Amino acid sequence: MSVVILMLATVVQRSIGFGRGVLFCRWLSPEMLGQWEMAYSFLLLFAPLAVLGIPGSYGRYLEHYRQRGHLRTFLRRTTVWTAVCSVGSIGLLLVFAPQFSELVFGSSQNVTGIYAVAACMVAVIVHHTLTSLLTALRLFRVVSIMNFLQSLLFAGSALALITQEASLISIVGSYGVACLIASLVAIVWVWPGLRSSETSTEAIPHIAFWSRLLRFAFFVWVTNLLSHLFALVDRTMILHCGGMDPTVALEQVGHYHSSRIVPLLLVSFADLLSGLIMPHLSHDWEVGHRELVGRQINLSVKIMGLGMHAVGICVLLAGPFLFNSIFQGKYSDGLAVLPWTLAGCVISGIYVVAQNYLWCAEHPRLAAVPLGLGLGLNVLLNFILIPAWGLHGAVLATAVSTAVCLAALLILSQRQGMQLDPGSWATIILPIGLGLGILPALVGLGMVVLLAVSTPWMLSEWERNQASEFLSNGTAKLKNMFPKLLPARNGL
Repeated sequence: MSVVILMLATVVQRSIGFGRGVLFCRWLSPEMLGQWEMAYSFLLLFAPLAVLGIPGSYGRYLEHYRQRGHLRTFLRRTTVWTAVCSVGSIGLLLVFAPQFSELVFGSSQNVTGIYAVAACMVAVIVHHTLTSLLTALRLFRVVSIMNFLQSLLFAGSALALITQEASLISIVGSYGVACLIASLVAIVWVWPGLRSSETSTEAIPHIAFWSRLLRFAFFVWVTNLLSHLFALVDRTMILHCGGMDPTVALEQVGHYHSSRIVPLLLVSFADLLSGLIMPHLSHDWEVGHRELVGRQINLSVKIMGLGMHAVGICVLLAGPFLFNSIFQGKYSDGLAVLPWTLAGCVISGIYVVAQNYLWCAEHPRLAAVPLGLGLGLNVLLNFILIPAWGLHGAVLATAVSTAVCLAALLILSQRQGMQLDPGSWATIILPIGLGLGILPALVGLGMVVLLAVSTPWMLSEWERNQASEFLSNGTAKLKNMFPKLLPARNGL
């Protein structure tokens, strides 16, 4: 039931975020939208890097220490580490504000924007750390309430402020305040339970504790660095390698932002699913059901790939109305690159789910290899394509490098014991059809669905049984919830 509540709350939350994004596109100029896009992307990059990956290890190790009665010790030590690293990192941001302004906004004149980002960083780090903690504790209801509250507060305050005076500081400030208030509510909610958790009388030596945790956290940190750089490199290279004036370059980033509003919803949903299943996968791995973990991830990859591809087709069909009517025709370049933006985001969503196998197998260094490969390829392709094709080149470079990154991840996972079949490879190739247009995307989806229904090539017998069991359980729950809407067969 907690998962159902979380999913419903997430749908509402993402709807609020989508509405906020639409109004941002209507009310902000492309340049201002580009500034917010760069500031927000930098926040997402810098926040996990500032704490050196420790909160990212909660999903893997919190259950390990909780089962041994060391939850409070684990949380106390990691919280102190996170606080110290955060203070040092934010101080670095303030001291080198002009240099960061040049990096983020393409000009050293926007120092006040960096100061606003630094102030917001405190709230973002707290919010992200709590999200990782509560997800690892499987407190999905609290996570859903916290994220819903943050989204609602940010939408309301930011839209109220930009109707009076649109500025980067007002938007960034609204985001920080929303994160802080939502985090405080979550802390008040869960603090009594954390304080009363059982503790073991046996102390954990610091050397044993930190040697294992930091080894894992370091590669989480490297992976976060590579993944966020991968997500940000195309927009940064538009600013610095496109040969454009900073104002024009920020306008192009604004067009790119408009094309990502809907596709990023798919990535957010994949990230949510990945966070939901990771504690369960970690539990199965700890008790020795490692083959089952591989099967579950393999099935998740197929379901996510097919589902996001189908949604992507609907987005392509609705694209002209969204950009021409709702966005008032201000972002024509965003509409032009929407197909390849969708393709890249669908592939990225599959990647988010597939990487859980290497996390469970405690091979974070291997998880960094595909990201490093994809990042290098992305930089190279952007360097070649942006001067020639501008925004179109940046989007195409990102989509191609994301596909290569996912293929490398699955190959490494297969070498570590994860079973892959032709259906898995067909799933990761399928989103390329979105970049080619509506008709190729429809044809590709039809072929894959036909194979899934008529042959064992796409879905194994175990996967078919799982799907059948899921549908049966879902129908039974619906009958219990809505007996009048779904009467028993013998009553028809």
